[in-house]
Amino acid sequence: MPATGESTYDGFVFTTGDELWDRLYQAHRRFATLLSVTPSATRLAGSDWTAGEVAAHLLTVLRRYTSGAVASGAGLSPDGAGVADLNSTELEGLSEMTVAEVLDQVWQELADLETQFPRSLDLHRAFPFHAGQQIDGAAALGNLISEFLLHGRDVAVARRKIWKIGSRNAALSLNIGMQAAPGYVAPGARNLKIEIRTPETNPWVLDLVDGELTSRLAVAHEKVDVRVFGRTEPLLLNIYGRMSIGSATLHGITVIGGRRPWRLARLPGAFTNP
Repeated sequence: MPATGESTYDGFVFTTGDELWDRLYQAHRRFATLLSVTPSATRLAGSDWTAGEVAAHLLTVLRRYTSGAVASGAGLSPDGAGVADLNSTELEGLSEMTVAEVLDQVWQELADLETQFPRSLDLHRAFPFHAGQQIDGAAALGNLISEFLLHGRDVAVARRKIWKIGSRNAALSLNIGMQAAPGYVAPGARNLKIEIRTPETNPWVLDLVDGELTSRLAVAHEKVDVRVFGRTEPLLLNIYGRMSIGSATLHGITVIGGRRPWRLARLPGAFTNP
């Protein structure tokens, strides 16, 4: 019999409930440790948010899970562009809390979350997501790993500190991006069929045609415009708008084939930032 939390889950990436929860708690500890010693008013580079608002944002995201919004779809944004407005609205209600108070609430929400999304959760179970998309249980938990680590990195960069996400954490975080991507296609996005290969994941295809995106496992030997291979961390940072294509290339993303490899230049304009 499999151990607690184990499953046969294997979509974009293979994982188990135990691994997801272990890494989620590790990501939370890193985030909380950094935010607890960062001045609340610290301004993030290229953002209107402060460190205090980043901490509050993580609390609002966790509350979407524990309040049942993720299970029911109530309160989620109907389109990708509306997520920023939703974030701003939810932050307004937390403006009087100190970072210490927010971090204490984050810990309590995370403990409550494990009772609702336990290690034994069926990782194939479908949940509603923003922009009318559906994600599975593995992506739902991977999303929280990405929230803690990406926003932790934002604060670390503002403080000129080194913050590594790590290839395995990045792979688990990318799972949500691959599943939710069809809801974040940018207006006017040009056709692009790209196959993504990494050491940590299964080969995956993003097929964008006339503004509609299909995101799925790759078929062996199928024809694509661009086939890329690379490390998951720079890929994650590029997809979430933290790293340019040029920088991602310098950090290990390489074109290895495809019929129209020059179409890789279309990728930055294909999606709105989550």
